[in-house]
Amino acid sequence: MTDEQQNQQRLFAEFSPASGSEWEQKARKDLRDTPLEQLTWHTYEGIDVKPYYIRQDITNLPFTQQQPGNFPFLRGRKTGNNSWLNVQRIKAVGKGHDAVEKATDALKRGADGIHFVIEDVDLFDLSYLVREVNLKNYPTSYTLQEKPDIFLKQLYDKLKAQQASHRNLKGFLNYDPMTGKGALTKEENKAVASLLDLTKDSSAFCGITVCGTNFSSIGASVVQEVAYTLSAAVAYADRLTTAGEQLESVLRNMQFYMASGTNYFFEIVKLRAIRLLWATIVEAYQAEPELAAWLRIHSTTSSWYETTLDPYVNMLRATTEAMAAAIAGCDSLSVAPFDNTFRPSDEFSERIARNVSVILKEEAYLDKAIDPAAGSYYLESLTNELAQKAWALFKEVEAKGGFEKAYASGFILSSITEVSRRKFKNVATGKDVLVGTNKYPNPNEQLDFDPEELIQSSSFNTTRAAYPTEVMRMATELHLRKRQRRPRAVVAIIGDATQRQVQTTFAQEFFSCAGFETEVQQYESAATAADRLTHAAAEVVVVSASEGAYVKEFAPKLRHHEGKPTIILAEDPQDLKEEMITHGYDEFLFEDCDVNALLKLVHKRLTQEERGNNN
Repeated sequence: MTDEQQNQQRLFAEFSPASGSEWEQKARKDLRDTPLEQLTWHTYEGIDVKPYYIRQDITNLPFTQQQPGNFPFLRGRKTGNNSWLNVQRIKAVGKGHDAVEKATDALKRGADGIHFVIEDVDLFDLSYLVREVNLKNYPTSYTLQEKPDIFLKQLYDKLKAQQASHRNLKGFLNYDPMTGKGALTKEENKAVASLLDLTKDSSAFCGITVCGTNFSSIGASVVQEVAYTLSAAVAYADRLTTAGEQLESVLRNMQFYMASGTNYFFEIVKLRAIRLLWATIVEAYQAEPELAAWLRIHSTTSSWYETTLDPYVNMLRATTEAMAAAIAGCDSLSVAPFDNTFRPSDEFSERIARNVSVILKEEAYLDKAIDPAAGSYYLESLTNELAQKAWALFKEVEAKGGFEKAYASGFILSSITEVSRRKFKNVATGKDVLVGTNKYPNPNEQLDFDPEELIQSSSFNTTRAAYPTEVMRMATELHLRKRQRRPRAVVAIIGDATQRQVQTTFAQEFFSCAGFETEVQQYESAATAADRLTHAAAEVVVVSASEGAYVKEFAPKLRHHEGKPTIILAEDPQDLKEEMITHGYDEFLFEDCDVNALLKLVHKRLTQEERGNNN
């Protein structure tokens, strides 16, 4: 009897084993009239997630028996514990003195390292940094947009003046023009090669960083994020080795900078799949397999899922994202402050963000177990599926000539755009939920910023999933501030309310999330509804009728409404759209409609009304 069988006998002796067919039979019985197949989740990655997984789903997977620290390092290279560095991200403006002072305080309050995002490398005061921060003891990293090699040389000079060696540096330098724009200029290629030369004898400082965040932040699927990050890494390796650099030096100095999103299990699996596929690439280069273990992964919470509305929900999102990255075995982790989408973070929001890692270690003990996902039928199976999908896409990019040519042809960005458009649509219709933004809005929320100023700000992130919804909500907020009241939407149910419950709830929630004061009113007939609503104070009237006749009768009666509200039918008119417009309807609200176009029309009417009142 094997050890595994003995453990099972000891732990589960009171339970009789059940086959997959028995589980399925039980599930179908409990679901009653709901087909089991309806519980299959169809993801953006093209992976169909089953409602349950069994041992047979992982029987033939080769990596399920591999140990942490062993090739292909799917479970990571860690063998003692699962600890990660708690790295605080700090923006450095001008000379960066305030940023350095904030860093020294953070290192005293729980941060293990600092990641400076430097706005101007020419202005940043390296002498002050070297004097105030012990770079030998604390991992310190830098994101730069230009002159990375010059910056690093100057840093080395400052260290030398302090009689300190650059070989003792810890952290990374994040300079990645490849994933940002798809190719390197001659000067950028030279700078990257110089970075490798400068850092290849610093074992704890990575000079080559590949940013998967450049894909995830614009709505890429997890498969795309993995495949394109790997492809960009290969492009860097090819360029550097062509320039005469040793492949071993490239592989020893490679780091992936990845975002962790809210799709919890997929984010856990993502890092496992990356390590597995990176080992395959190292093998393809005919390099020593152990070099795959040198890959370093820095994780950060995702910008794609951050919201400006009800921002405290970002704390929950960030915690979930951080948990996924930690369980997946990231080497370091940065958690973004919950309010960073609409203002410079303050001491409170930074402390909360910094303490997420502390809590996950000290209270959740996630640093104690290496690869806690090991053995899960679902996660092991998902790792295999994700790796296969990403590898197929990686090979497709290579067949197109590699990352740079695939990017230049438009393939990479167009494929991401196709996915992000579906994501935006699903957020707009409520299929993908952003709590506080497109579902369950906080009715008492008070915006403590100027919406108009924020929308026009160059620092406002317009690539996030919530952005289109937020813009419409902020337009409503501007109406409130100018008119001293919220615009009002009345959902008029004509006929049987029970039959119209789904449409009514969707319409009410939709306009509530857009910042409108909403009210549902029940009427027995179209005539009664029209008479009572003719003088009602409402900018929008949504008609939810149980009979087609009511639909046609209602809108013409409201044409003489003194406020000229936007009249919306809560139904898909299909082939009758033109006829319904003729009857007086302005737009149509249903599950798969273009809600952004609808809101733009509503706010255009509001703007026209405001201009009319001002005149």
